[in-house]
Amino acid sequence: MKMLIHAKDVFRFVAFTTAFCGKGLKQTCMLLALALFPVASAVADIMTTANIGGVDVEIRRAGNGVYPLVMFSHGMGSCPGSTDGIQSRLADAGYIVVAPKHNDCLTGSTTPDVPWAEPENWNDQSNVDRSDDIHAVLDALPSSTYAQYVEDFASIGCMGHSMGGYTCMGVAGAWSSWKRNEIVAVAALSPWHRPLMVQNQVSNMTNVKTLYQGGTLDNPITSELNQPGGTYQQTWPSKYGQVFDRAGHSAWTDGRLSSRFHSEMNYYHVSFFDAYLKNGSVSKLEVKKSRVKTLSYEH
Repeated sequence: MKMLIHAKDVFRFVAFTTAFCGKGLKQTCMLLALALFPVASAVADIMTTANIGGVDVEIRRAGNGVYPLVMFSHGMGSCPGSTDGIQSRLADAGYIVVAPKHNDCLTGSTTPDVPWAEPENWNDQSNVDRSDDIHAVLDALPSSTYAQYVEDFASIGCMGHSMGGYTCMGVAGAWSSWKRNEIVAVAALSPWHRPLMVQNQVSNMTNVKTLYQGGTLDNPITSELNQPGGTYQQTWPSKYGQVFDRAGHSAWTDGRLSSRFHSEMNYYHVSFFDAYLKNGSVSKLEVKKSRVKTLSYEH
């Protein structure tokens, strides 16, 4: 299935990608963003849209079986469709992936409630609408028509890119008021983690297993994620990290230059959720793939 691209979607993507650039780099970042913008993507065998708990969602699953549930949270100003590729691969590996359309998808806003440059001023009310979406969907999903495809509502994964990573970390307990106890495994993909890191909230994620992914061109997010005393170090085991060589902040989206990373990225996504939602082996998470610059793990 091909994805239709509209001018407003191009504007949203470029605005978000350039949000972290300095003044002298704006033009370079804009050109890079346009090169990375998704032009088409594959979807899982079955992709449907629905409204669950008052929230519009996209649901991807491999078929009509029963699967572990993974919630997916998109980046700010983006929508679930911008990451069809990685969601589809996870669904095809035997998961049902439910992706809420957060308010910033509907409005196209790339401006958070508190400025990006003031992580020390964020709190549990910062972009709390994202947490509200996850809660609303998880509360309503067991009584929806899609419940028949969910294996276990007491053991759920959460995967998110950028602001979606922040969302997953929040509902995993980094913000205590956001916490959902049924979320036991979090895959944070180039996550917006700075508010949680600088305020020492990361260690509040006490009952989850965590996977982080970053890129050597994804600065400052990845560099701060892995710095001494940073988010990775503050995270309780079991924890895993992969930094992909020459991957930038948009490498998880369906851009022209991004798909080259997706096979190896999804190798780790699937291995991680298999280990902690299907009682699989953790040994696959010790394998260093060819595009991985730095591999970290602590079982």
